[in-house]
Amino acid sequence: MNRKRFAILTGLALVGSLVAGVRADAAYSYSTVLTINSGTGGGAIVNSTTTPGGISTYTLANGTQLQFQNVANGLFIPGSPLTPVIANVGIVPTTASPGSTFSVTYTDVVTITNPSPGGSTGTFTVTGTLTANNVALTSGQFSGTTTNTYSAPTSPVTITVDGNTFTLVVSGTPDVGYATPTIGQPVAGVGAGSLSANLTSAPISSVPEPASVVMMGLGLGLVGLVGLRRRSN
Repeated sequence: MNRKRFAILTGLALVGSLVAGVRADAAYSYSTVLTINSGTGGGAIVNSTTTPGGISTYTLANGTQLQFQNVANGLFIPGSPLTPVIANVGIVPTTASPGSTFSVTYTDVVTITNPSPGGSTGTFTVTGTLTANNVALTSGQFSGTTTNTYSAPTSPVTITVDGNTFTLVVSGTPDVGYATPTIGQPVAGVGAGSLSANLTSAPISSVPEPASVVMMGLGLGLVGLVGLRRRSN
């Protein structure tokens, strides 16, 4: 093989390794769509979570509300663990007495997307029940308790997107992966709780570390360029 051809091939190897390194480090995205499926305790349900910041509201006859706010999206690099918030939660009671007790079931679909050209997507489906007990506003004081329980399958759930495995871990134990909302706060208010889960990822097969791939490509590319320069001289 002559030096010119060798230089061309090693130059292509350099470009390929750089692309591989960038692709390996590319940030995947996640997005969520939350829907309230049913409720008990007497109320109306509004589903509006397909838009960023959309809110599903369960409203009792006395005006007390449970609000789920869809978390629009986020970014992460494969191999880095993440605890994404999949929904903000808030409870807004009225002056009704005695306290309100109710529960709702919900579904949250989490979509993982590879933003590279031609990249694939995969989805997780999380279901659960959030219950509020004795929620009230009496003499200006808020009171009540809440619990959240994720439904099976809870842990782990794994999908594959373009050669990477992604595992979403929640728990059926009450309040695990769930921040208790401050009763009396809407979802946009300070102290609002959240539904969350642990998201991890790892390559299906062993691949060179991106930095190592890039360094090897740089070395081959430089050798080829030096060979071409000497040939031209």
